[in-house]
Amino acid sequence: MISAHRTHPTATDRGAALVIVMILVLAMAVMAGAFAYSMKVETRLAINTQSTPELEWYGRSGVEIARWILEAQRRIPGEGSYDGLNQFWAGGPGAMDATDNPFAGMDLQFVPIGEGSISVQITDLERRINLNTATEPLLELALQVIGAGAGDAALIASSIADWRDRDDLDHPKGGAEKAYYAGLTPPYVPKDGPFDDVSELLRVRGVYPSLYWGNRLNAPSPIARDRRQPITLIEADQTGAGLVDIFTSISANRVNVNTATLAVLRVLLGGDESLARQVLQRRAGPDGQDGTEDDQPFRSAAEIPSGGISPVSLFTTQSATFEVRVEARIGSARKAFVGIVRRGAGREGQVMLFHPE
Repeated sequence: MISAHRTHPTATDRGAALVIVMILVLAMAVMAGAFAYSMKVETRLAINTQSTPELEWYGRSGVEIARWILEAQRRIPGEGSYDGLNQFWAGGPGAMDATDNPFAGMDLQFVPIGEGSISVQITDLERRINLNTATEPLLELALQVIGAGAGDAALIASSIADWRDRDDLDHPKGGAEKAYYAGLTPPYVPKDGPFDDVSELLRVRGVYPSLYWGNRLNAPSPIARDRRQPITLIEADQTGAGLVDIFTSISANRVNVNTATLAVLRVLLGGDESLARQVLQRRAGPDGQDGTEDDQPFRSAAEIPSGGISPVSLFTTQSATFEVRVEARIGSARKAFVGIVRRGAGREGQVMLFHPE
């Protein structure tokens, strides 16, 4: 007679089985979470895609609102001779004492339109120096103000000049033409024409991210072709400004003294930081803060203390070119747009450019 023996699971076996079950449950939970997230992303993309045409019209509406604001601003009594950071378009308090204030009770954030809303931000481009018309000495000085040594500044300035000129001739100070860019990995062709956007500087020899972004990006700035020779940064104006803060590719040829930053003022005033701070102190008024009620904006370029430099040829007190950023929202869908508005002598400004951000 053969006796049967039943094998009972041990505690070890039960523990191993429990671990396997827990692993399976965890795997299923991870898979379910990933699927839910994927569906959420797909749903958001579908909503944005369906709303894209309407969002674009919201964006264009924001640019039209900005255009109206800029035209209405210069018709306010006493404010037609300047554009400053204390005015409504720039986010300031505006004309508090004006009896006919067109912006009374108006807010540029979450403006309701139809089933959604828009937020509008207006920035004048005359607060920066035009990159396409800046002279090489001015380019060199700007590079030194943000911290590049004299030798590096001269080489980079000549490279910028080579990028925007239409010839393929070697610059006396070095620069960079087609032969230099052809030797890079990957190679590319220089513009040999005006800058369409200031971000093109990042493709110019020697303009590496730390010089372009300033303190917003702490990265090495190699300049040599083999990318082993670093730029030696010197003490600048302590504002952390980069080339993106000093230059623009679209503007009039003179800078608005009422909106320019310390770095821009210092460049235009021959590198004199003390004089630049004096200009800032004067326009900010008693509280020392730009964009407040006690601001004292310049009404004429002749009022600017310039240390012997002709301020009228460099500065203006008005702006003609404005960047308008519009964030459009419809439910959970949102999209940002950028427009460029040129305000001329007529009653209506011209929309020069409009595109998604």
